[in-house]
Amino acid sequence: MLSVVRVLGWVVTSIERTAYPRFKRLITAHELHLFFSPTREELEWAADATDSDEHLLALLLTLKSYRRMGCFPALEDVPEMVVDFVRRAVELPEGTLPVYRAERTAKHHRGLVRKRVGVTYDQAKARGIVEQSIRKEAEAKNRPADLINIALEKVVEAGLELPGFSTFDKMASKIRTEVNASIRAGIHDRMSAAQRAGLMRLLEERDSDGTTLFNRLKKPAKGPTWSHFKNLTKRLEWLDGLGDTDVWMDGVAAGKITDFAGEADAADASELRDFAPVKRIALVAALTHKARMRVRDDLATMFCKRVATKIKKAKAELEEIRLAEREIVEALIGNYRTVLKHIDEGGPAQEALEKAAAMTAEARQALEGLDEEASVDEVAKRLEGRVSPAVLALVKAQMVQAGGFGAVTRAVEGFGGFAKQYEQIEKVSAHHGNFWEVLLYGQIGRDRAVMFDLAAAETLEFTATSEDSRVLDALGHAQRHQAARGEYITAFNEEGDEVDISFATQNWRKAVVDKTRTGQFVRKHFEAMVFTALAEGLRTGDVAVVGSEEYADWSEQLLDWEVVQET
Repeated sequence: MLSVVRVLGWVVTSIERTAYPRFKRLITAHELHLFFSPTREELEWAADATDSDEHLLALLLTLKSYRRMGCFPALEDVPEMVVDFVRRAVELPEGTLPVYRAERTAKHHRGLVRKRVGVTYDQAKARGIVEQSIRKEAEAKNRPADLINIALEKVVEAGLELPGFSTFDKMASKIRTEVNASIRAGIHDRMSAAQRAGLMRLLEERDSDGTTLFNRLKKPAKGPTWSHFKNLTKRLEWLDGLGDTDVWMDGVAAGKITDFAGEADAADASELRDFAPVKRIALVAALTHKARMRVRDDLATMFCKRVATKIKKAKAELEEIRLAEREIVEALIGNYRTVLKHIDEGGPAQEALEKAAAMTAEARQALEGLDEEASVDEVAKRLEGRVSPAVLALVKAQMVQAGGFGAVTRAVEGFGGFAKQYEQIEKVSAHHGNFWEVLLYGQIGRDRAVMFDLAAAETLEFTATSEDSRVLDALGHAQRHQAARGEYITAFNEEGDEVDISFATQNWRKAVVDKTRTGQFVRKHFEAMVFTALAEGLRTGDVAVVGSEEYADWSEQLLDWEVVQET
């Protein structure tokens, strides 16, 4: 059933869509006894005030109907089952009907009921309350039924008799039209002439497929998937080029914008051309504003989904490592058994393995790029300050025994090099600590540049929804070092303070902070941590996207305390 129809120039709201009191189509026996059973006192009161069975029945029905509904229905509208129930309850003869021979008697009875229930009959005051409440609420709400329901509540709170439904309906339609016209005029006036002309061109100019640009505005870009990133960013650039819709919609309630945009979306270009210029521009402007919000929603959603996918793959990789752990461990043992033959042929196997592992973990960076013909002194110089004196002395002795640095290097290179060996050690460590975080960057891979592009202010502008800005501060630090390609970046910001990563889990902090590199972060893990935290912040609402709808700052939607107190 349609909720509204147009009659005599105004929109008539279906009473069923509102809370206006009316008789239900089906009234249960329990409801009849609960709401329509006359008490002995009520029967005596009605009997004293009437001189016939018809008037007695009519007065009792008027009283019980008002108590139930808060208004006086026409007696012919009272359901027959209610009439029969009350007639039998007071033992009136069958066939007795609730009728008045004169309107004056009916009016007198209504006065008696008002006095008994303690309600004031002041239609002028009631209409004033209806107008005031509808006009106030129409600034934010657009459905006539909502406006009527709020006005009903205000009249009841004032202890006044409800006007007829048609009064509510006509006032809601009239006031809503006036308020909407005022809002649309405000949108129109906040736009420049050039911006208004730009929106009007959408209804005339054709796209490459032959349809108007207005159709492109209505039709969203393809879904928020990673492969559609370029399409989404192009659409964002196009929409932003139409104008700053936040300025146009300043002070307009979100519900109104949604309704205006919906009206524009339901029409085609030719229909909109028939609208009055102010209304036409305001509706297209609202649709443009919603489109700008939607594309930002899509980009943020795309980012969150991509990060979630990468985390899932990192965890899957960790599970694969668990399954393949034995093979990796056996390979590592075999590799280092060969290394040990070069660096400590006479020592115990376990002791030699520990020494080799220490060299790999602590000296890998120091020895990177060193020529295999390097002398003992040159190796010692590189390692000084990097490893303990005991390990340094051991390396010197073992190089002499093994025949130089090159012999050790060639043995390791035979298994893929120090980097490959270290990568395998990291994977085994991930397994032992349920440490999927160190595997995430390897999954991000080629997506790194796109993630940075998406997180750039030119694409999405992020804001914290509370005073906690640690995640966004870390994001800014990662962006400042985006061009870095080394393994480490500084842990200090531009002001010289250490970047706070206390928002991260213990595993992430363990991955990001290398204890042998004081004041530095492991770059790849730091970036992966930041992207993960940003996606989580968007999901939980701790981080918002400026100009978005789904990822908007929820704190800005809270009512002021003064407004709460008024309600």
